[in-house]
Amino acid sequence: MKKLTLLFLALVLLIAPCNSVFAQSNKNTDDKLQSINWDERHTIEFHDNLLKDLAIKYPNIAKTYPIGHTWRERKINAIELTSNVKNEKNKTGIAVIGNIHGNEQESAESASYTAWWLATNYNTDKKVKNILDNYTVYIVPVMNPDGYAQSFIYPIRENLRPTDRNGNNIVFSDPYSDTDGDGIIADIYVGAKDSAIKDRKKIGMESADWDKNGVFGDDPKQSTIDLNRTFDYLWNYLDVDRKPALGGNAYTRAGANPAIEPEVKAVQNFLLTKKVHALATLHTGIQCVLTPWCNTPEKPKDAKFMEKVAADMTKALEDTTGRKFYSKQSYDDYPTSAEMIDWTYGRLGIHSYTIEVYRGGKSNPKGTIEEQCAWNNELPADIWEYKGEWNGVKDVWFRKTSRAQMVGIAPPEQTKMVEGAKNAILKMIESEPYGPGSEAPEYLFWGNGW
Repeated sequence: MKKLTLLFLALVLLIAPCNSVFAQSNKNTDDKLQSINWDERHTIEFHDNLLKDLAIKYPNIAKTYPIGHTWRERKINAIELTSNVKNEKNKTGIAVIGNIHGNEQESAESASYTAWWLATNYNTDKKVKNILDNYTVYIVPVMNPDGYAQSFIYPIRENLRPTDRNGNNIVFSDPYSDTDGDGIIADIYVGAKDSAIKDRKKIGMESADWDKNGVFGDDPKQSTIDLNRTFDYLWNYLDVDRKPALGGNAYTRAGANPAIEPEVKAVQNFLLTKKVHALATLHTGIQCVLTPWCNTPEKPKDAKFMEKVAADMTKALEDTTGRKFYSKQSYDDYPTSAEMIDWTYGRLGIHSYTIEVYRGGKSNPKGTIEEQCAWNNELPADIWEYKGEWNGVKDVWFRKTSRAQMVGIAPPEQTKMVEGAKNAILKMIESEPYGPGSEAPEYLFWGNGW
């Protein structure tokens, strides 16, 4: 008996420190989740760690896992949010994909915020409990992690497929670099100190001229691929004999073949394995909600349904942010082909929406609908700085564009923006209480014993 008592005490002493460490770790995770400032711009590491922390803190409703990788072997991480109240097969699937374009960082903030809000409010908000008891929500905050990380140096939208732009058989041989340490990549011009702007000549981008060919920044870390032109649906579609001509706008941006970029392949494969009823892909550049089709003015079968949902989402964005938004068919914004929402709707039958969450700058109340809808913030003016002799070149000017100056800087009241995006997504979720969900095409199973 005495031996058993001593053994029990030893076990207690052994377990107690472990419990203490676990409790401290859990408290640290809780503190991190409670102290997030959604008015800040966050790094790729933040988004990855947020998903991990949510899964640690809320293991009964949150699972985090990679769905693929990038050219640089960064993981493309997803979070799956749902409770175990109902059988999975009786739930409605919802997907949210952020940041297909690297420099559209506000889209990643909006997706991560939505995941954070759903997870942290499940135990206290009846609306959230109802959602996660009846729906499975899949969120990928950053689909293009390479582009996202690189856009903290310079605002690129592309991925990092290895690319040789200057033909020296070395990929990315002359990347942009901050040679003067001011945190801004400048456009490089030459012109006399007293020259007018119009008389200055652009000779490159701020770079250390890594390849030593005398041309600055001529092979940056940036591919020529627009990931939102490379999905396997009407890829590089072109009808020159239509009036107006359809397609043809993506030939230089769509890559060699459909869906060969690892980021696109990952999302397509992931959605093919899940029963998804509605999807939102998040972007910036305008303030609106877009519906299929992207490549043609023709209306899809579910046009009336999706247009009504898009209008409800638009109102949610306006009511929350205090800014003006609009909705329209994507083709009417500008025609494209092989976009994500055309693939998800055309190939899988998923009700699909593009939410454009932010357009920087002042609105023009008398302009077009696009010009009327903006965040109404003050963007910095271009700065011209005379450098004199620089890297062996005389009369050099640095032009620090407004766009380059805004790298890594969140818009004012970003919290309102991410809250508005979340509320628009909730409207989309509410619109899908029933429905058939996605259906993978039969031909994908041919030869696999199906």
